[in-house]
Amino acid sequence: MKVFTYGNTLNNSYYLTKFLRDKGIDAEMFLDNSSKYGQDYPWWEDTHLTPDTLPDWIHYYPFKPNFLFPNKEFKKMIVEFSKCDVALVSGWGPIVASSAKVPFFFFSHGADIYVTFLIEKIKKAIRDVFHFQKPSGIKSALLLGGKQRKAIHNADRIGILMGHQINNYVKKMGLLNKMVLIRLAWDIEKYKPQNSPEMEEKYNKFELVYFMSTRHSWKSVWDDLKGNDKFIRAFARFVKVKKPNVKLVCVRKGQDVSASIKLITSLEIENYVEWIDEINKDGIRAYNSLSNVIIVDQFWHDEWIKKFKEDIHYPRVGFGATGIEALCASKPLISLFFDEDFYDGNHPPMLSAFTEEEIYQRLVESLEMGEKGRNELGKRGYEFVKKYHGWENTVNLYIETLKEILDERAGKNNRSTSDAERTTQVHT
Repeated sequence: MKVFTYGNTLNNSYYLTKFLRDKGIDAEMFLDNSSKYGQDYPWWEDTHLTPDTLPDWIHYYPFKPNFLFPNKEFKKMIVEFSKCDVALVSGWGPIVASSAKVPFFFFSHGADIYVTFLIEKIKKAIRDVFHFQKPSGIKSALLLGGKQRKAIHNADRIGILMGHQINNYVKKMGLLNKMVLIRLAWDIEKYKPQNSPEMEEKYNKFELVYFMSTRHSWKSVWDDLKGNDKFIRAFARFVKVKKPNVKLVCVRKGQDVSASIKLITSLEIENYVEWIDEINKDGIRAYNSLSNVIIVDQFWHDEWIKKFKEDIHYPRVGFGATGIEALCASKPLISLFFDEDFYDGNHPPMLSAFTEEEIYQRLVESLEMGEKGRNELGKRGYEFVKKYHGWENTVNLYIETLKEILDERAGKNNRSTSDAERTTQVHT
């Protein structure tokens, strides 16, 4: 089974290709410059890599493809991509795989399926303009949304990583019959705590350091729903009531950074907050390795139901990379979580919170549980993430699906051949 991957959102194709190869699968990755984000390239994850020192199983095409009107370079890439038995894709991968006319397994990271809902994007653009904001995502939706939707319909299987996509997107597209629930495959050991005397010395004067690497996107329910503002307000109450010796570290990343800075100033907690520039995975691992760190992820917008109307009772939210990496490092995690369906009905060992009040209570709990309690929670979180996200087991979900696709294709081909033979016999 020769497998080609494409769509390197947060380096997931890079991870998966490595894991597939470690499982003995003949897998290769295709990479171009379609993403404008540094976090979507192998050298963000493995800093020893450069565009000129990539392994031979990565086919790197240093150009930005025109998916609507394929240029010469893109056509060349498609010809090469067609030489696989089956493809594993995300992002614009359905267009690539459909153009190459190969069977494929599409797993969605969010935007790659949201872009196909043009009306939703137009409504968001109108709201942005009304609030004097620059519309985002409308160009891709107008130019490529239809082509992406058609390509997704060509998928043999659709892998879903987030519960809120099921009723709000997959069901509306009429593709539930192709859907499989999957989880991110992760190199757990790579994210275990690493000794960093310099980092420890910088932060050992604090009892706790709350590290929020999540991008700041919270003002509009129609944008990415990170809910940073809810945490900041709860944190302000926490430090004013409990007066702990703590520090909140935020990353200058996301469209609402300025709004977060203003909110922090208005709450008069600037002395408790440190801002750092965006960091790569080495930097994230360094903060996650602090002995006194608490990881903070996402909490969503309180009016989430306006965007995800099909999820009536609660927001279907699970782990992102931040949450997984926190548990890999055996650290306490404060975040929203409602996606037990992906984990055999189990809830991960973490400090779960959704409302501002719940976040405040989890902050108090993270302080009062003491070092022993935090270490115990971290150990249980590690065991959970190793079981459900450790690549050794999780990548088998992908392999089994890819094999199913090929078996089904082979069966259809055999039936087609038999039908053709019978037809020939009838007409002879």
